[in-house]
Amino acid sequence: MHRRSRIIAVLALALFAGQLSAAPIASAAECLLCAPTPTPTPKASATVSASASDSPTASATPTGSPTGSPTSTALPNATINGPDVASYQHPATATYPNGKPINWASVASSGMEFAFVKATEGTTYKNPFFADDYDGILAAGLVRGAYHFARPAYPIASTAEAQAAFFAKQLGDVNTAATLPPVLDLEVTGGLPRADLVTWAQIFLYRMRALTGRTPMLYTYPSFWSDTLDDAGAFSRFPLWMASYGSAAPSADIWQYTDSATIGGISGKVDESKFLGTTGLPWATLSDGTAAAPWQATVPKAPHAVTAVAGPAAATVSWVPGNDGSARTTTYTVTSAPDGLTAKVNGDTNTATVTGLDPATSYTFTVTATSAAGTSTPSTVTTAVTPVVDTQLAPTQPASIDYGKRLAITAILTRTDTNAPVANQTVAVMRRAPSKTTWTTVKTETTDSKGNVAVTLHPTRAVVVKLAFAGVSGYQASSATTTTLVHSVVTAALSKTSVKHGKYVTLTGTVQPAQPDELVYLQDVVKGAWVTMRSKAINAKGGYTFKLHAGKKGTKKSYRVTVVAAHGLAVGISPVAVLKVT
Repeated sequence: MHRRSRIIAVLALALFAGQLSAAPIASAAECLLCAPTPTPTPKASATVSASASDSPTASATPTGSPTGSPTSTALPNATINGPDVASYQHPATATYPNGKPINWASVASSGMEFAFVKATEGTTYKNPFFADDYDGILAAGLVRGAYHFARPAYPIASTAEAQAAFFAKQLGDVNTAATLPPVLDLEVTGGLPRADLVTWAQIFLYRMRALTGRTPMLYTYPSFWSDTLDDAGAFSRFPLWMASYGSAAPSADIWQYTDSATIGGISGKVDESKFLGTTGLPWATLSDGTAAAPWQATVPKAPHAVTAVAGPAAATVSWVPGNDGSARTTTYTVTSAPDGLTAKVNGDTNTATVTGLDPATSYTFTVTATSAAGTSTPSTVTTAVTPVVDTQLAPTQPASIDYGKRLAITAILTRTDTNAPVANQTVAVMRRAPSKTTWTTVKTETTDSKGNVAVTLHPTRAVVVKLAFAGVSGYQASSATTTTLVHSVVTAALSKTSVKHGKYVTLTGTVQPAQPDELVYLQDVVKGAWVTMRSKAINAKGGYTFKLHAGKKGTKKSYRVTVVAAHGLAVGISPVAVLKVT
């Protein structure tokens, strides 16, 4: 969001501050969580502005007061404080058309102890001010940190690892003094559902740790943490930085408590955070890349929120990841009870299908997670489900019929596992025109003892027919769709079938159904191929007449009459009429 949107948001907050004592609205222009339109490189002709994702501020209304604390001195006992900045804090001015630098010495003189700066976003955006700010923070005697704005996407593993690699490459060595852990700023889902989003974040964090040797930190805001992710256990090994603009401190290591701080050396308002250390990680350890950080070797925790959905002789089981432990989960194993049938999937997958189940048996399922450190205990047992019997409807239907004829359709409903017929089941018969999408149910039929069903229709135009079995009584639903064309009916007869050369005969016939002014085409065989000789419009009753001249003596001429496909009807072709010339 650009600066004008930020001003509108601030005005709206001022108008409603008396009514919104809770559910604050963060400034979108400073929000790490919001979708940015980053400026790739600062230009003299345009202001370098940040979008919402340019600073770690809750875009989705972090819990607390509407505006947060206005300055760095407004919050008592802020003993270890610091801002976070992005390109937004480098506005273009007359003196600095490419973006005003931050005076980090003044920031330090304002009583700040640390500062974060945005480094990257996705796999393409690099903050053009990152290097100067990152070095400047350290030069001013402050503890420095950097964050990456996440763009979750599919494929889960490859996109998470690519973004981690992109971020790590920009950071360089983070195992240095006065350096905070790299931060994953997770504020958007990218369209990923909960389980996939948790997995994406876990893969990023573990990959980042492998690349940098530091245990990365997770940044987010309360509603995203509790509602969107809703999986605190999955991230319990990682320090947490929480944006929450209320009076109550969150349970986090670092608390971003305002987006409206005024700090010497930084242009305009800026986010400010303080160290809380709620999870027990000391500041001396968190802020020093040379200090040994705890990373206890443990096996993964069991997945949770496990559910099962029955299918044809199978069940699909889904889950939400637990804590991966000291190493990334590489395999999930789903096990059925009874029978002990299993399905294994990669650690970046949160669903698996167990096949080969007996449709006459009810099953429950558990899931375990396996990493290099070992295997978790089994998950909570799912609710029991009973697989259904897969079925198939196999219709027999002509590809085309002539206008006025009946359309006879037969079909057989069988089990796909044994091919046994499924008797006494209702099959719905639906139809529509090929150009339409809405089905009309015309009748229902019941399968006989052999699973057969017969249907008769009388279409006057091309028709798409769908036979559908609803899947009751423990059977899986099935359907079959076929299309039948309806041909115009064209007749053709010669007034004489034998005539002396030089004489004339007539070829007459009709077209049904008759379409006003429809053209019929007279064709003759020339060098073995049908060639159109003439055309004529039919009369109101569909009739037509062609006058033919008998040519060379001792020859035979073959004629036919056609109509093109139109009005929902297929091509019509008359029988061949043969004229003998004597």
